[in-house]
Amino acid sequence: MLRRIHSQEGFTPSELIRIATDQALGVTLVTPPSGLVETPLFSGRLVSQEVQPGLRAAADDITYLTSESIQSEAEPAVMCGVLLEGGPETMDVFGYGPITRHAERPALFGFRERTRFQLTGMMSHRSRASGFVIKPVFFERFGENIRSDGLAALRDFAHGDFRFESLPRSPKVVDIARRNLEHPYGDQLGELFLESNTLSFVIEIAELLAHERRMVTAIGKRHYHRVMEARDILDANLVAPPKILDLTKLVGVNLTTLQANFKIVFGTTIFGYVRMQRLEMARVLLREHHLTVAEAGYRVGFVSPSAFTAAYRRHFGHTPGHDIPRNGT
Repeated sequence: MLRRIHSQEGFTPSELIRIATDQALGVTLVTPPSGLVETPLFSGRLVSQEVQPGLRAAADDITYLTSESIQSEAEPAVMCGVLLEGGPETMDVFGYGPITRHAERPALFGFRERTRFQLTGMMSHRSRASGFVIKPVFFERFGENIRSDGLAALRDFAHGDFRFESLPRSPKVVDIARRNLEHPYGDQLGELFLESNTLSFVIEIAELLAHERRMVTAIGKRHYHRVMEARDILDANLVAPPKILDLTKLVGVNLTTLQANFKIVFGTTIFGYVRMQRLEMARVLLREHHLTVAEAGYRVGFVSPSAFTAAYRRHFGHTPGHDIPRNGT
């Protein structure tokens, strides 16, 4: 349940930023029932609800009003978050270094000891994110042996030193993350929805981890990491991706091996992956930036609206016009 924070003497700027940071990290936070917050440091909406013992839904849609840096601590946990708007965002982890969250890429990290973080606010920066926090008690219901590869991998994140992994973008995970922020329900129905949706969130992340384990078994850890490195390079340069031969030089793998392993891991060619990610980018341009079909298609590299519309329909099952908000919705 959500509760209020009270202070008879008021909050200092550092205390308010710490509260915001705790929310971003998934640390238990008490907020007004409405979830709306207005402070001199940030404003917006926070969601934090324990949906099952050891499992918490956490989400935020806030705008930073300061550039002050602060430190915070978190108890042992496994945390996952999807940045829906405002990326990339970087946070320093003491004893580990910086970690960066990229838009729509699940960021997963865990630790078995209390861990300190430092977050720097970004003046006028809007951040929308959704995720979950798992405490060790959540896994106790499954006993000593967890048969699911994905769930076992998720648990393993809490058993070692600090571990961070940026998982492949998953449209299904992104949609689940959005629903935790955008669902229309309130009161008990809203609580039931958050529980169900957050469990779906956990299941999908566990499946991504299980897929990773299968791929490592299929092609080997070294080759899997080379494919992930190639994907990261492509994701960072979708507008002007490197030629495939240049990509092979960057990751240190020959052309035939990279193409074959990329197809095994992602189920598509390198060209197909770039095309798919560009279409996903176009959907964001349509939904959130309200570009026209022609403008969105041009921004992601299509020379004609008709070619863009045809590719969009094949990928999403509907025309790009379907994803343009109407009447302010």
